[in-house]
Amino acid sequence: MHLAYLDDSRQQGAVAIFGALVIPHGEFGWAERMHSIAIEQLFPIDEIEERFREFHAYELFKGEGAFKGIPQDKRFNAIRVLLMAVHDHKLPFIYGAVDEKKLSNSVAAQGLFGTAHPLSAAFKLCLLGVEKWAQAQHLQRPEVITVDYKDQYLFIADDTKEQELKKQLQSDYRRLRSARPYVWQKPHRLYHSHDAMYFGDSTQSVGIQLADLCAYLLLRHLLKRDYPIKDGSDEFYEMFAGQVICAKPEPEWSQHSELLVTHDS
Repeated sequence: MHLAYLDDSRQQGAVAIFGALVIPHGEFGWAERMHSIAIEQLFPIDEIEERFREFHAYELFKGEGAFKGIPQDKRFNAIRVLLMAVHDHKLPFIYGAVDEKKLSNSVAAQGLFGTAHPLSAAFKLCLLGVEKWAQAQHLQRPEVITVDYKDQYLFIADDTKEQELKKQLQSDYRRLRSARPYVWQKPHRLYHSHDAMYFGDSTQSVGIQLADLCAYLLLRHLLKRDYPIKDGSDEFYEMFAGQVICAKPEPEWSQHSELLVTHDS
């Protein structure tokens, strides 16, 4: 069973991203070990439980929140260690991203995605991207869908206090993954997904924290194409750029590629 940890990052009015860090079977222990090394560089061991109450990648990068007062060199070195887990173990980071302004102005795109909410649209793209990745692990003929349960995956999303958004994401998942796929009464596009999606606390989840970090750094990379800023984040993005996969499902990609944001455009 592959684990696909989900988190989002957003510059309101510009770009909305939903990304999934996929940790294949047998790789979680290594990722957790690298995470432990990074956290031990930031906090004294006897203070970790008290101070590490919440995790936001932007706070680690900027030195805010739980990471306020920690020197930049220590914070940036911790980021490097975390990203080594993604790079060294070739963990895929699969994402969907939309241009918020273009989505809001396109009735046709809203009809196809079933929503005008940019995070909801990016979420659907991301899920379909993970499915395409899972199929690619075993398919010999890309034009034929072959289900191989060794490539099943479980979605674990960062929990949110925005209850309406949470309900929307749960509904989005169910539209793509029927509760009873073998009845074939509803469209079913997530052939290798688990029967349910779960939400987790980022403070307790190594995978969600890594997904948060990757999504945040990818967002900065995409925004810098229009607003160049020298802040050191380019180095971090390059550490996992080789594992970044943009979701381009059909028919969404063919019909509305102009409003989907990609790192490889």
